[in-house]
Amino acid sequence: MKKKILALFLTVITVFWVGACGNTSEKNDVGQGPKEAEGGENLSSQGQSGEENITLRYAYWGSSYENEAMQKIAAKYEEENPNVKIECIYIPNADYTTKMTAMVASGDEPDIANLFPSDFIGWADEDRFVNLYEMIEKDDRYEVEDFIPNCFFEISEGYAGGRSIANELIQLYYNKDLFDEHGVDYLPANPDEALSWDEFVEVCQKLTIDENGNNAQSPDFDPDRIATYGFDFDKNNMTWGAFVYQNGGSVLNEDGTEFSMTDPKTVDVLQKIGDLINVYHVSPDPLTSSGSNMSVTSSLQSKQVAIICDGTWTNLDLGAIDIDYDVACLPSLSGKPCFETTASACVIFNTCKNVDVAWDFMMYLADPANALELYSSGLWMPIMQRWYEDEALLNSWASPETTSHTEGFYDAAVRYTEYEYRLAPESCVAGWSRLDAVIESALDSVWLGEKTAEDAMNEIKPSVDGMVSGFITFK
Repeated sequence: MKKKILALFLTVITVFWVGACGNTSEKNDVGQGPKEAEGGENLSSQGQSGEENITLRYAYWGSSYENEAMQKIAAKYEEENPNVKIECIYIPNADYTTKMTAMVASGDEPDIANLFPSDFIGWADEDRFVNLYEMIEKDDRYEVEDFIPNCFFEISEGYAGGRSIANELIQLYYNKDLFDEHGVDYLPANPDEALSWDEFVEVCQKLTIDENGNNAQSPDFDPDRIATYGFDFDKNNMTWGAFVYQNGGSVLNEDGTEFSMTDPKTVDVLQKIGDLINVYHVSPDPLTSSGSNMSVTSSLQSKQVAIICDGTWTNLDLGAIDIDYDVACLPSLSGKPCFETTASACVIFNTCKNVDVAWDFMMYLADPANALELYSSGLWMPIMQRWYEDEALLNSWASPETTSHTEGFYDAAVRYTEYEYRLAPESCVAGWSRLDAVIESALDSVWLGEKTAEDAMNEIKPSVDGMVSGFITFK
């Protein structure tokens, strides 16, 4: 593949946009399930049959709850495969790229790793990954068509260097106790019944309470002494990006050649979010959020915040603590619901000495039948299509009666393919980390009320345009 790999990412850009960042609401044709074994041992049994003791090193990020879940699944795999030891290498999100870069540079890379898309591209250009399409071809259990759209990170035609770790979406989460306490109706989960933006603002106002007990609609409300905010979000592209897509906006233009956050639809929604902070005082600014030294998840539990915007992985954290919460859809902005999905790559480095066993463990994680806890606990959504289409399989990981998922989860998450959906910017924009550093700095000035969204985006457009290098392709 050599150094031409990255260039291949940037060809056929229109296809990239439709397949990765554009409207992919039309389902692909999929198989009815994993293909049947065609005689002889399948790859899984080959991985289990040898007596040689094998150690696989698996690197990943996540919360402490995610780490605990991964440790359990690794232990379960070891029980089923006594000759295999899974060495879990847990690295917190903030340090992940730095430590993985150091490991790769020193020749100490793991066998299997979860990678942020921007890191994946750089190492794909260096030809460091096993071709997962070749592994599927050898494996009697699966075909590419068994997986959801946008699952495989394609380096070139016929070469997938990674597959999506899991399917994950961005949604709203809310503390039901606070809604009950202040007499506010619960948020809708069904996108067809979504609140308008004005209705959402009104709900946030009713739930934003100062230290004297006044809400943000009261003339006596004190915005300098807020005890509970109506809404908060991690100030990153996955959360504000979800609102941008919901308003019909974009980060790059359709062919991936130009920064497009100066577009009126994008500017409009960014300003709306900024106004939640600085006009309506229903959401904390970045300094207040960081000063609280609490994650948005913890703030929801402690009742410092009534509604948060975060990914489906949040279900795992919320399910592990004492909180009565539910999941809701984003407010309607353009009148046409649009979900935001995320995709980070799971790869096998080509220095791995036991590729077949590494592949078997990678697919063990991907198949909910083998690792149901990862899905029923709320951490992941399946990447295998039949787990959405078969009612019994769907219930086994998503039913509110038997899993950690809430009543609203089905409408707010499982049904996403019935609507338009796009990948988060960091999942589909090539070289996102460089662009993001400039974009987030500019957005901080909006969140702090120092600049309008229009001025902030227009100021950075010339520099960001020079960094744009297209989209990552998916299948």
